[in-house]
Amino acid sequence: MKYLLSTVLTAPASLMRPASAIKSVKLEILNRHRSLPHFERKFYHFMMGMVCFSLYAFLVEKTTALLLLALIGGPLVVLDFLRLKSPEMNDVALRLFGKIMRREELKSVSGNSFFVIGLFTVVAIFPKPIVLLSVIYLAIGDPVAAVVGSLYGRHKLVGKKSLEGALANLGSTAIATLLMGTGYFGMPLEKAILFGVMGGTVSVVAELLPAPIDDNFTIPVASSLLLSVLTLVIPFFN
Repeated sequence: MKYLLSTVLTAPASLMRPASAIKSVKLEILNRHRSLPHFERKFYHFMMGMVCFSLYAFLVEKTTALLLLALIGGPLVVLDFLRLKSPEMNDVALRLFGKIMRREELKSVSGNSFFVIGLFTVVAIFPKPIVLLSVIYLAIGDPVAAVVGSLYGRHKLVGKKSLEGALANLGSTAIATLLMGTGYFGMPLEKAILFGVMGGTVSVVAELLPAPIDDNFTIPVASSLLLSVLTLVIPFFN
């Protein structure tokens, strides 16, 4: 009996008082300002993007990738919509993903769903090299721009997005594109350097585009469209 009482008295507050724990998570999310760097969310998106990039680059082809996105990502998107209708499911989502959620996601579809839908769209429509680069721009360029912009951004370009964040995006994705050009696509160094600069510019433009849809969807789709036009003008992959 003493052991039982001790266990009950020392149980975590989140288990003893679930309503209180959920309220605390909601308050934390509501007090989270977009002007401050959200490191947990950016790291999560970086890891998710790089996992998807690695799988598509080295392990699976288009048909398998679409099947995996439909079988794994599809149910997650459905559950994300359903939680908005079910307080119980929403509470579970808050417990699992509260650390990386934005305030608008309390009552709207999360960035995870837009990521899945955006990735499925670009894999279905565009060739593999373009998809891989668009995923890199989402996984690297967007978090770098957000963190640098929120910490050091002084000169605004579009809305709250800054020149400093855009330059950080350009530098990081240009290097990533250069490395992809030489290491994955087998381009000569001179061609890869040009490709890196132009690819980095594509990443910046895609990230700066004002759109009413979550950037987890717009960045890969816009990047893929811009890269498709670019490679028509300059045939980098030939």
